[in-house]
Amino acid sequence: MSDSFKIDFVGIGSSKAGTTWLGHMLEDHPELCMSFPKEVHYFNDILTYRNRIMEPNYAKGISWYKKHFKHCGKGKIIGEITPRYTNDPVVPGRIKAHNPDVKIFFFLRSPVDRISSHYNFAKYFVQKEDRPMDQAVREQSEFIEMSLYYKTLTRYLEYFPKEQIFLIWFEDIRERPDELLEKVYAFLGVDPSFRPKGMNKKSNQARISKFRGLQDFIRKANHKMVVWGFSGLVKSIKKAGLGKLVMKINNRPLQKDKMPPELKAYIIDQVRDDVKQLEAWTGKDLSHWLT
Repeated sequence: MSDSFKIDFVGIGSSKAGTTWLGHMLEDHPELCMSFPKEVHYFNDILTYRNRIMEPNYAKGISWYKKHFKHCGKGKIIGEITPRYTNDPVVPGRIKAHNPDVKIFFFLRSPVDRISSHYNFAKYFVQKEDRPMDQAVREQSEFIEMSLYYKTLTRYLEYFPKEQIFLIWFEDIRERPDELLEKVYAFLGVDPSFRPKGMNKKSNQARISKFRGLQDFIRKANHKMVVWGFSGLVKSIKKAGLGKLVMKINNRPLQKDKMPPELKAYIIDQVRDDVKQLEAWTGKDLSHWLT
């Protein structure tokens, strides 16, 4: 890879809105190659409040970024998906400078459902959230900020034409995955007839970690191996099924915390204007998000 290295597509979030599912679908297409890991966190400075092992990566330079694609074969269309790119205002300009022609995926889900899933993931899987849901959502701005979709879009539209941004609606992943994938692949300029085996499987389902800290250890080890230039080896280990085995050993199904009615009303009040603006911009009826 030369110093002119560029990615061809990028997913900018939001978290818990289908990013993992699409990552698998893109990874399985023979003409595409995803970064390893899926979330590189290169262009952002703002980090998730619950993940203390991370650090800003942009200052490390393009050579650091390249290492996450070292396993990608020549001629592949390459990219990554990092939900943290959603609400960091410095990201759109950095992506534009990296590749003004990059294609962008933005994932949207009912704010109430997204925030509920986000909270339960932070509490039970990452195990970095101990507050009750109502308290955490009201005190931690990340939950609401990542659900202000139109606000995010306006930042990106300052740098990119609408034609370069593909909206992924969570409802389409659940109800029309075949139709959605055909459009996604066509958007990227690859064979739109290809269908991955796991197209109808749920990804990143709610679960609880049995051993606190194991996920952090695995994440740290993966990042170290990638930085040392072994992204291909790590990816091969993952494909061999070791990752799934660890997940099976370390996780069990989760009975998610339910959202209090008062919190639901609070969230709807916080996102109402943004949803109305998004509705006007897309022409899509989003009234069910506000009930």
